[in-house]
Amino acid sequence: MKTKTKTDAGLSAGSVTNSPPFQSKRKGVVKDFVAEMYSFVPEDARIMLCQFRGDPTIDGRGKWTARILRRDCDNIDPWANVYFCVSAMKQDRRGRWRRRKDNFAGGLLLMIDDVGKGKGAKFPLSVLDPLPPTALVETSPDNFQAIYMFDSLLTDEHKFEALIRAFIREKFLGADTGMAGVNRVFRPPIGVNAKPKYGGWRVKCRQWNPENRYSIEQIVDAFGLDLMPQPRRATRLATIPKSERYTAWLDTWRFLKAAGMIKRYPDDDYEDGWIDIVCPWTDEHTDGADTGAAVRPPAPENEYTGAFRCHHSHGGRIKRWHDLTDWVADNHEFALDNANKNAKEFEDYEC
Repeated sequence: MKTKTKTDAGLSAGSVTNSPPFQSKRKGVVKDFVAEMYSFVPEDARIMLCQFRGDPTIDGRGKWTARILRRDCDNIDPWANVYFCVSAMKQDRRGRWRRRKDNFAGGLLLMIDDVGKGKGAKFPLSVLDPLPPTALVETSPDNFQAIYMFDSLLTDEHKFEALIRAFIREKFLGADTGMAGVNRVFRPPIGVNAKPKYGGWRVKCRQWNPENRYSIEQIVDAFGLDLMPQPRRATRLATIPKSERYTAWLDTWRFLKAAGMIKRYPDDDYEDGWIDIVCPWTDEHTDGADTGAAVRPPAPENEYTGAFRCHHSHGGRIKRWHDLTDWVADNHEFALDNANKNAKEFEDYEC
């Protein structure tokens, strides 16, 4: 396998890249990148795209709604924050294309985030020495995402999740652990990082080596990882009647509503049935961004207890449903104060 490293368009770090000639080269690289991603995508599956203009740390209705990424790249907005999904997705029973685990068709690549020496970087570039990446994308000054494309479609969802968890656990603990799923997204070599502190930074491809494709075994061996299975859920919930679990969910929902923490209510635009909320631990988020937190109503996937997720790192620990309910139990006064301030908005407490 060839592993010759080359820099996209002959560019060196820190060079000016907004000139018209570069834009032409950038488009060519993106088309090549997308073509490589589509190499093993089945006929009944697609790659999903999310894109929006403006500050990504500010929530906006529908901004994370996924759509099909066209093979010709003509539906990519080069002046938006652009994100691709690491997996190919198929249609659901209603014929909808969604970026959700239920639509998983196969894993395409592994993304390692926050590598470099820039502001926000968590690890030096030397952590990539064991295995040259397929692409190195500079998402902000001296801060990179390393892309490792697979040599075939990874249809084993549990194996893919185990690989992601292994990197978080052994190598990259603390790098937005809430995104440890097969439907996570990454920034491709196009678009902007529109966080105000970066001044409209143009995302750049610093290395592009399409010949560097790897099997899961090669990646695991190179980085010395252990693919541990997902821990099984405790079976004690089976002894708790489903009605009691729903009641406990409603108690938490009523608290969040009374506290004014529900950002938007469920509708057809919601991915996965998740409902955006204010994260109780926003002060632990990068830049204090009030984004990335959501709850999900009782469903078979969460044993009808409800679920909580946050895409930000919280001291290297993934916050779960029990963390949220523990926080709720400790903060009833907070909810009552907010309920009094917003009394006209809370005439009933059902979803």
